[in-house]
Amino acid sequence: MTDVPVLICDDHWIVRQAIQARIDELPGFEVVAEVADGASVLPAVRKHQPELVIIDIEMPEVNGIEATRRVLTRFPGIKVLVFTAHDDANLVRLAAREGASGLIVKSASFEQIRDACEAVTAGGSWYPGFEGQFDQDDELQRLQALSDREREILALLATGMRAQGVAEKIGIQTATVYTHVRNVVRKLGVETRTQAVAIATRYSFLDPDPSMRLTSR
Repeated sequence: MTDVPVLICDDHWIVRQAIQARIDELPGFEVVAEVADGASVLPAVRKHQPELVIIDIEMPEVNGIEATRRVLTRFPGIKVLVFTAHDDANLVRLAAREGASGLIVKSASFEQIRDACEAVTAGGSWYPGFEGQFDQDDELQRLQALSDREREILALLATGMRAQGVAEKIGIQTATVYTHVRNVVRKLGVETRTQAVAIATRYSFLDPDPSMRLTSR
């Protein structure tokens, strides 16, 4: 079995080294690159093709939340763990809304880092103690309000497909795809399609099973 490639982003060299040392101890994971700022994350993802990105939230110029948004807009299949010194509820909500699969604090133990990495790469999430922050009942109701066509388009966008590709795939005009995307964003109460995909993914809403059973991950 191939090790999961990991990219680390933190503006402090000693922190990057500490994280790498922890990851190197985890069976099944391999650090393939590290970068020192949020602006460098997307180019590094293109070059090294990691499956997991561990990124600090608080960095100058491009912070970890914005870097997460940029990465998941282009590569929605990647898993992101945001890394912070503060387990603040607002940061948790921001990270989850931009599509991050989990959050770990810099004081986390080896076991917590291991569990977080294993959980998110297996398709789950890692927000221990903060699950209630997501207002799950409201999110589920919003997801259930999507039409079948909106669900189909959201699922295709989650694969990384562009609007033109979606249009060709299902036989509609590109402008119509954009209209559906705007409706999905409005119905889910978010600002971007990346945020919409993040919410749908959190509840296994993009499962190819026709029943599309909604369950919180």
